[in-house]
Amino acid sequence: MPNKKNVCVYTVMIGNYEALNEQPVASRSDIPFICLTDDPSLSSETWKIVKLTPAFKMDPIRSQRLLKICPHRVQALDGFDRSLYIDNSVVLREAPEQIIERYGWAQGLGLPGHSFRESVMDEFIEVARNGYDDQNRIFEQLNHYLTYGEPTLSEPPYWTAILLRDHRDEAVRAAMLRWAEHVLRYSRRDQLSLNAALRDAGVAPARWELDNRESWFHTWPHSDRRDRFSGGRDPAASMTPPLAQVRQLKQAVDLARSRIETIASDLAATQRDAEGLTERLAARALARGAANPVPSPPESAPQSPTLPLLQMRAENLKLQLRLADALQQTDASIAAIHASASWRMTSPLRRVKRWIRRAADATAAGGPPRASLNPEASAPPTHPDIRTAHAGTPSAQSAAAVPLRTP
Repeated sequence: MPNKKNVCVYTVMIGNYEALNEQPVASRSDIPFICLTDDPSLSSETWKIVKLTPAFKMDPIRSQRLLKICPHRVQALDGFDRSLYIDNSVVLREAPEQIIERYGWAQGLGLPGHSFRESVMDEFIEVARNGYDDQNRIFEQLNHYLTYGEPTLSEPPYWTAILLRDHRDEAVRAAMLRWAEHVLRYSRRDQLSLNAALRDAGVAPARWELDNRESWFHTWPHSDRRDRFSGGRDPAASMTPPLAQVRQLKQAVDLARSRIETIASDLAATQRDAEGLTERLAARALARGAANPVPSPPESAPQSPTLPLLQMRAENLKLQLRLADALQQTDASIAAIHASASWRMTSPLRRVKRWIRRAADATAAGGPPRASLNPEASAPPTHPDIRTAHAGTPSAQSAAAVPLRTP
């Protein structure tokens, strides 16, 4: 069992782009849970909040990556020899003691394999397809790897949302530094370069084969209010001149104000409609109550209404209001159906059905049914243009007089 004095669980929140997830299992653990952040207002019930200054003020993602990849260089973690890193989007089901007991420190580094990518090349393709980083950076890195024959492109990638590390292991420290170099030089998506960094450093980590979304000790993702491209997280932010960024912010503010005004206007209109509907329903209920007054009590009874009578009238009024509301909803539904395109398109079919039913009824009555003199009432409807174009032809006129054959 790990010594709580030299092991920690930590996460990193840089850039204020999502809500911090609480970790309920912290109450069942003796290992401290530490959140490294640049947000001075951040607070938590399960994390110890440690505030620090990001390495790059205009690049919150790479600032976060450095803290994630190199815990042995983070001053706030100097007192810990080992750590379990988890992304904020990961929520633990089991206490970290159970995870450490299961996987241990034998290889200095342990982490899950990627459960839904077959190769590092697939991860490159997916990152580019989803626009998670600047396309130039992504494909520059891939082209460099292909040029010098990086063998790890065909390897199954790792899933770096969970990292169990021994900070004292020199090989692991070297691998983490090499990994950080790739992230600073190439794409900020760290899963693209971990395999190559581990190979360069000669480190073979413990690979945990588990479903990234859910396992015996975790669930993922939990991304409440995440804005993946907010602020400096946008891949284009570092290439956009400051004046253009100011213009973009102004446009965003104007758009937000416009949306607020639209929502406020819609809300006010809805409130007016609701008030008008309430008044109409109340008037209808009162009119119905006046048309059907409650019988007056006998002369011997007290003239003032009793409490049960008032309750009965109140219940009657409520029932009438509910009935009126239901009738109005039914009328609206029927009107919507009649106004729909499907109702208009199926109108000829309904006329055919009525015509067949009348023909069957006439046959059942004992006489051979004949076509009605009214083609709209008895004849199967045809396309209106065709009926209009051929109504005066001899064949059309004689067809109306031909009796229907019974089966």
